[in-house]
Amino acid sequence: MVTGLETPPARPVTFSPQSVQPPAKVDILSVRHPTRCPFPRFFSGVRLGPVAIGGFVGISTGRRWCRRHLHMRQRIGVAVGTPKDGAGASGEQFDGGIPENQEDEQVVTPWKVEAGKGGVDYNKLIDQFGCQAITPEQVDRIQRLTGRPPHRFLRRGLFFAHRDLDAILDAYEKGEAFYVYTGRGPSSESLHLGHMVPFLFTKWLQDAFDVQVVIEMTDDEKFLFKDQLGLEEARRLGFENARDIIAVGFDPAKTFIFRDTDYIRELYPVALQIQKCVTLRQAQNTFGFTGSDNIGKVAFPAIQASPSFALAFPRFLPPGARCLIPQAIDQDPYFRVTRGVAQKLSWPKPALIHAKFLPALQGNQTKMSASDESTALYMTDTEKQLRNKINKRAFSGGAATAEEQRLRGADLSADVCYQYLKIWLEDDEELARIGEAYAAGDMLTGEVKKRLGDVVAALVHEHQAARTHVDDAVVERFMDPSRVELANSDQMTTTLPTGKSSA
Repeated sequence: MVTGLETPPARPVTFSPQSVQPPAKVDILSVRHPTRCPFPRFFSGVRLGPVAIGGFVGISTGRRWCRRHLHMRQRIGVAVGTPKDGAGASGEQFDGGIPENQEDEQVVTPWKVEAGKGGVDYNKLIDQFGCQAITPEQVDRIQRLTGRPPHRFLRRGLFFAHRDLDAILDAYEKGEAFYVYTGRGPSSESLHLGHMVPFLFTKWLQDAFDVQVVIEMTDDEKFLFKDQLGLEEARRLGFENARDIIAVGFDPAKTFIFRDTDYIRELYPVALQIQKCVTLRQAQNTFGFTGSDNIGKVAFPAIQASPSFALAFPRFLPPGARCLIPQAIDQDPYFRVTRGVAQKLSWPKPALIHAKFLPALQGNQTKMSASDESTALYMTDTEKQLRNKINKRAFSGGAATAEEQRLRGADLSADVCYQYLKIWLEDDEELARIGEAYAAGDMLTGEVKKRLGDVVAALVHEHQAARTHVDDAVVERFMDPSRVELANSDQMTTTLPTGKSSA
């Protein structure tokens, strides 16, 4: 799902020497010891450019693996060619080498996020994934088109990169329809703060652009990828998680939430066309599938891709409507493949807008995760639990003693509480004052943690109060695709705010 997959590390996938072609362009990764490699004519002086995320991938000689020469690790995969939509011209993808500086190594896949001491290098990800940075001009254009101040997630750079954002804004300006698609992989009873980011931003997009929203609950994915999770339990978690999503405040007349197992009849014809365009090798290279994985895992990415196309929602979306997908950057490989398929089928490519990760409480080397409760602040936590987690677990960028802190100040880039305030504190002026005082040593870590506790406790309390009003009937209403209100809200044309223009 948009929130990621959980799967064991991948094992090697072998390719024949004949499948390896010298790259047309060069980039980033050099293969070491080329003179010792069994394939010097392919790899001597060759530099490979990163394209997609994969597992262990190597070259087989029929006798042994070139593991020592390619330094096999499960990390950001690379392919012959340059980072474009789809799997590249050859569809072949190879594993990257180990960096000389281990502290700078980062792993960003749909299943795993790890970084060095400095945290995730998002500029590097932009280069590796081949997406584009969101510019101040694009943020200003969104404000002009919608007549609304940009969401703090936009103006503070939490959403930082994109694919085809301008195409969506152009369509909106011309009065053409588009819709927003996001989702959730239901694997836990409660959402944490990190899960809330795409839903809060999607709600803002719905209000600002007056568009329809579809939200996929990938109960099938979690059943297939989590060995201990039964199908009925996955379905139940999908229904329960929908309560949290509805509590964000989505407009029921413009929002459709669905579990894949409920809506599969409508998704499947679209998924079939996608599956026919993606080879097994592309799926293995992009997602790291191996011979021991169940076949449902291999088929699932096409299910997740299907809501990217209005064809999957004929009851209430106009044919050919464009799609915008807010997502964390680790989900990019799913929709990079999807965009490649769209080009083959002459369907509108979905546009993507990428978010940074909400750091774990313990530091920015990894993200907040439901699979590790110690890293997360949950929407079901009491105020006492929230404050205890913040006070005891949140990594501080401050000094060891109050005296040293007042002398040297804090490292804001490493301080988790300040990073959380950048995401959750609405007041820009207060955030600036806290940042200046904390960095200068005029504010201590305990004061910053207390302010974060106030902000998060208020947010969670408001959410919990809203959730009490979401009973089974409300969830069933949001999950009914045949509602007359959905069809009546069909966005055929768009009226810009009076006096607003992107010019």
